[in-house]
Amino acid sequence: MKFFRIAFLLFFYFPISLWALPVDLTKNWNVKKGWWELEVPTGTGWIPLESLPLVSIKSQLEFPDGKLQQITMVKPFLLSEIDFKETESDSFALHIPYLSNVYKVYINGELVSKSGILEKDHITESGYKRNILIKLSRNLLRVGKNEIRVLLASEPGEELNFYKVFNDYVTSIDRYTVLEKVEDEYATFMLLFLYFFVGIYHGLFYWKRRNETYNLYFALFAVFLSAYMYFRSQAIYRWEVDPFTTTKIEYFIVFLTPTWLLLFVDSFFRKRISPITKGYFGFSFFLAVLQFFVNRASSVMILRVWQGSVLAFSVVLFYITVRAVMKNNKDAKRLLIGIFFLMFTAIWDILGASGMIPIQNLNLSRFGFLFFVLGIAVVLANRFLRVHKQVEELNANLERKVVQRTNELQETLTRVQELKIQQDGDYFLTSLLLDPLNDSKKSHSKMIGIQSYTKQKKEFEFKGKIKEIGGDLIICDDIVLNGKKYFVFINGDAMGKSIQGAGGALVLGVVFLSFIKRTQLLLESQSKSPERWMKECFYELQTIFESFDGSMLVSVVLGLVEEETGVLYYLNAEHPWTVLYRDGVASFIEDELELRKIGTKGMAGQVRIRVFVLEQGDVLFIGSDGRDDLILETGSDGSRVMNEDETKFLQVVGESKGELEQIVMNLQSIGSFSDDLTLLRLEWMGSAKRMSSSSINSAGTDHFLYSELQSVLESGNAEETYKTIERMLTNENLEDDVRINLLREKSRISLLLKRFDSAVESLESIFPYFVTDNEILLQLSYAYRKSKNIRKAVEIGERLRARDPKHIRNLINLVECYRLLKNKERARKILERLGTTSPENSQYLKLKEILDKEL
Repeated sequence: MKFFRIAFLLFFYFPISLWALPVDLTKNWNVKKGWWELEVPTGTGWIPLESLPLVSIKSQLEFPDGKLQQITMVKPFLLSEIDFKETESDSFALHIPYLSNVYKVYINGELVSKSGILEKDHITESGYKRNILIKLSRNLLRVGKNEIRVLLASEPGEELNFYKVFNDYVTSIDRYTVLEKVEDEYATFMLLFLYFFVGIYHGLFYWKRRNETYNLYFALFAVFLSAYMYFRSQAIYRWEVDPFTTTKIEYFIVFLTPTWLLLFVDSFFRKRISPITKGYFGFSFFLAVLQFFVNRASSVMILRVWQGSVLAFSVVLFYITVRAVMKNNKDAKRLLIGIFFLMFTAIWDILGASGMIPIQNLNLSRFGFLFFVLGIAVVLANRFLRVHKQVEELNANLERKVVQRTNELQETLTRVQELKIQQDGDYFLTSLLLDPLNDSKKSHSKMIGIQSYTKQKKEFEFKGKIKEIGGDLIICDDIVLNGKKYFVFINGDAMGKSIQGAGGALVLGVVFLSFIKRTQLLLESQSKSPERWMKECFYELQTIFESFDGSMLVSVVLGLVEEETGVLYYLNAEHPWTVLYRDGVASFIEDELELRKIGTKGMAGQVRIRVFVLEQGDVLFIGSDGRDDLILETGSDGSRVMNEDETKFLQVVGESKGELEQIVMNLQSIGSFSDDLTLLRLEWMGSAKRMSSSSINSAGTDHFLYSELQSVLESGNAEETYKTIERMLTNENLEDDVRINLLREKSRISLLLKRFDSAVESLESIFPYFVTDNEILLQLSYAYRKSKNIRKAVEIGERLRARDPKHIRNLINLVECYRLLKNKERARKILERLGTTSPENSQYLKLKEILDKEL
């Protein structure tokens, strides 16, 4: 009796789906690198995948750089006698939503499907497909436990994925008559032809009325989207064309599709094409053409770049539409919902296709466009009705219209007030864009205390909210360079007041944060030295602002602080000098103007990265010129007396004992602010060992090693000196200072003896203690060059060049390095720089003669 009760409960509560089709294949996979056609998925190397897609565990699969990526996926599944009875008049079928790139599918050890060709560890023909439907022989399957094994391969940089679902169909085994519906795309083709004919319809409108260019752009958008939907359908596989070829055509179409929409909205609402829209069109067209000439991995990278640009495109599209809504444009209000739904579905599909987040590409854009088309139809119909109604009113009530126009003239003052409200609305929108940029709290450094103060001069009120807008900006964040954590900051002051300054600050913030994000995401960017990183960041900012042709300039202080050692790398582009508060005394760490403001033309080759070593408890103050531009008093005639003493701020910092809030209060007690003011306070709380650049003599004559080494040094026997130093270094009880100075002396002797590998080893080990010593950088670059590591020599030499662009010996060394690398163009460029610095130098003349002969 007890047995029957247990059997009843198991039958009642156990999921019936386990004993009937379909068989869900989306969960409980085992994954391993490499292709394993027979290996049982147990033991080390196998990674459990709880649920598809494969990209959800991609981070756990570390493939060697530049090598073919291959994986094996195995999953057991059960089939019952009921399943075989259900398929007696049918057949089993396997559906897989998407596999990339080359693949093989095995059922119980038998190959049932494959696509793509592998030759000598390289893919010679792509094989990725969507909605793979495979008929399975009943003889291949068995009652009870079965196994599906999927082998995938892709080139480095390509997508390596196994989707869970596509167009609502998951990975499963079912009857063929059920799964064959995946190839029925009636809805897709109905929408496709609808969009195509809508595009032709609007194209005919443009043919008849050439002044309405928005009809042309909308027609192109509709036709391109129709073509894109065709390329995303199963019908494309009937052409039996290489998948990579069809993908290139698909990318060309999809890259340009959003641009037609942006052109349509811009011309429809603003009656013109903005420079931003033209720039986005040029950018998209360039990517669309470029991807025809690259390999699959590069094509994927281009796709990722374009997918990232769609976010910017969305912002511009919504901005144009929302601006039209704010201007009470009825068409914009009706169109906004359609645009929102279209952009939501498009972004979902893009994120699903990119694999940036673990969601599936459900191909929702086809339905999103349907809502958009309906919105357009309503908009155009209403526009036609309004025009028709206006014509009737003009014909029937002309006299009343004249009276109405006269009344409108009398309402001019009211409209002026409305314009003021719109202007404040623009200010408010700009301030909303600036708020997330102007942030000093993005950094989570434990070694650096961060405080900031921001006060923009322009205040305004919009819908009961009081906001500020101006051109000052502070951004702080964390980055990693060569495995070391750095705190990065920028304090900028854009030219102009209120909206003009805010525009410059907005550009500065977006470009700078974009550069930081690239550094945080790309390993290549993280392999740069701090000097090179800052130099490239400055030139990127300079390139952007130089395009404004002098109409927008920005002063900045840009810096990096190595958290562990407290080494500050910075540059000052015509910004107020940085203040150091150390031991109760405030002083400037700069003493001369080296760089003009960002955006000034003719600044190529003038960047110099300065290095400053912080001590524990040091406090830095970086601020805009609002700290100095104080109104001391105002005369009865309205004239103002301004503070002209730049050292006044030093006095305030000293009197305030380095406390930021007290500094602001003391400044306000001296005078009122006449400009935007930003202040950034940085306190380094770490500790690190420091060394001067002196030799072994710094150990002191009373040190027990001094007399022995000094006598050897005075003998002039370099070989004996080298052996003596090596013997001394074997002493494990040496003090750190003595060991470091011995290594310094060893590096010098190694260079004399031309033992360059030994010199490299010694110089690399002591450089962290002499980080500001440019001579060590020069010796290290020279040693690397002589030890045939030319690329490392160039890297070190460029670091020194960033610190001191006019260092003659380093320029000579770099010319030699680039000449050895056969990079004659770069060698010639640096040689020209050397010629402007020291035209009479004998080595310069010799190198010039050599390069002239080689050319």
